Formats: sequence, C-alpha cells, structure tokens
Amino acid sequence: MSIGEELAEERRRRRRAGDPRLTASDRDLLRRLTDGDLKEEFQAALDAVSDTDPLLSGTGDPESD
Repeated sequence: MSIGEELAEERRRRRRAGDPRLTASDRDLLRRLTDGDLKEEFQAALDAVSDTDPLLSGTGDPESD
C-alpha cells in the first residue's frame, strides 16, 4: 500500500468515525439545521452571506486583492 493510499484510508476511517469534537447535542443541532425545522432559516442565512460576499456569489475576482 502506498503512502497516498494509506492517507486516503485514514481519512475514510476518520470520516466514518465522525468528528470526536462534536457531542450528541451538537450533532442534533447540525441535523436540525440541515434537514429539520431550522432548514429554511439556515438556507436563508447562507443565501444572505452568498449575496454579500462577491467571491461566494461568483461575481468577484479572487486575484484582484
């Protein structure tokens, strides 16, 4: 197994195990934000940020800084 394959396998293992920094209540909140009762509010917040940030909206030039 090459080093690249080992790194990819390690990433897969970590992804399957989940983020250890998240508690059960954190996971529940994230689930509610993306799938549940807070979904519309979360999407509206993402849209607002995308509209105000030229790089996220696709209208800005990342090389202009």
